[in-house]
Amino acid sequence: MNQNPGLNTQADIKENVLAGIVGAFLFALAGGALWFGLYMVGFIASISGLVGAICAIKGYTVFAKKESVKGIVISVIMALLVMVIAWYFCLAYDVYDAYKLWFEEGEVDFTVTFFEAVRGAHLFLTDPEIGPAYFKDLALGLLFCIIGGGSYVVNKIKNAKAAKAIPVAPMAQDAEDEQDDFNYAETEQTKSDDNQE
Repeated sequence: MNQNPGLNTQADIKENVLAGIVGAFLFALAGGALWFGLYMVGFIASISGLVGAICAIKGYTVFAKKESVKGIVISVIMALLVMVIAWYFCLAYDVYDAYKLWFEEGEVDFTVTFFEAVRGAHLFLTDPEIGPAYFKDLALGLLFCIIGGGSYVVNKIKNAKAAKAIPVAPMAQDAEDEQDDFNYAETEQTKSDDNQE
């Protein structure tokens, strides 16, 4: 039983898995938005997979009110899902942009809306000139996402080992010594008072 009812430890808190899933998904969206934003300005967007994993784990912890191995696994899965969605939206944007360019150059006689591009972007992945490059980007993003989750787990294990390595007994002994010193001083004061009487 907890000696101090005002202080809750991680073991005392009930994990809310459903809320944690929602939190992981919402926080992973930061990584997805970063992927899309970096892609739009021409940077390697796959690095944002790492950010997505870390954000998802934090989101799970905030919403579930507890950190657990199950939560980390769920968070990484949510981050992977969001990274795939962000990757697909980048592909759809490229399709949308390509149709706009083709229309301006007279290669096609129509344009597509972004939502039409989202519905049909998967068809471009079968093209041997287009598909491999996009799948490479996706693979890198997912790899970084897994690395992000893995690095978080490794850091947590290191911190837990470091916390266990800190000796607790000497601190308790110091407190006992201070109490003994106080009791000795109190006893001496009582003797002094008795002698004065």
